[in-house]
Order: sequence, then C-alpha cells, then structure tokens
Amino acid sequence: VGTLKKKVSAEKELSYRDSHLELMRLPMEHPHHTERSNQYGQHNDDFISSESDRQVLLIKQQDEELDELSASVNRIGTVGLTIHDELLAQEKIIDDLGGEMDSTSNRLDFLQKKVGIVMKKAGAKGQIMMILFLVVLFIVLFILVFFT
Repeated sequence: VGTLKKKVSAEKELSYRDSHLELMRLPMEHPHHTERSNQYGQHNDDFISSESDRQVLLIKQQDEELDELSASVNRIGTVGLTIHDELLAQEKIIDDLGGEMDSTSNRLDFLQKKVGIVMKKAGAKGQIMMILFLVVLFIVLFILVFFT
C-alpha cells in the first residue's frame, strides 16, 4: 500500500510538472490571447473561490447537524438510563408483591383447611347455620363497602 501511495503521488507530481511546463511553453505573442488567458484565469479564480465558500458552508452545516445529532443521542442515552432505573424499581416492587402473594396464598390455604375441619365437626345443621352466617356477613360487608 505504501509503495502504491508513493507511485501515485510521484505520478501526480510528474503530471503537475508536465502541465506546468506546457503552460510555460504557450506562446505569449498575441495580446488578445493574454487577455483571454487572464479572463479565464479570473473566471477560474472566481469559480474556485465560490466552490471553496460553498464547501465551507456545507462543512458548517454538517457540523451543526452533527452537534444536534450528538445532543439527541445524549438525550436518548439519558432517557434510556431513566427507563433502566424505573424498570429496576418496578422489578423490586413486583418481587415484593410476589412475596406477599405467596404469603397470602399460604395463609388462605391454612384457613381453608381450618374451615374444612370446622365444617366436618359441625355436621349438616351446623353447615347450614355457617352458610347463613357467611351470607349475612357478605351482605353486611357489601352494604358497608358500596353504600358508605
């Protein structure tokens, strides 16, 4: 790669020298020719100047767009970190809720076993009385919850 670079730069230099020598050999005998050459030279200088200005303007616009893009990426990064923190907090809440649900489920199972034992000991008449008591309790709780 280095050899190729040297070769290309050497060829460019030779090409530049050859074109420079060609320009030096041009006859300068006609004043009209010199005037036209100066006119072309001025036109070329104007063109190069305007292109240079245009490129500088494009580079400034690209820099501004890159600055805006950088600011957007920073904002997105900040939002991402905030979302990460929120997800960690919600994960902790869900884990706590899961633990409480397991505890409540265990207590409910224990209570159902106790109610089953009480129902067996009470007999048929006791079961009917228990059902009536629970229905009345449900109605009272329903009234308290929805009408107060």
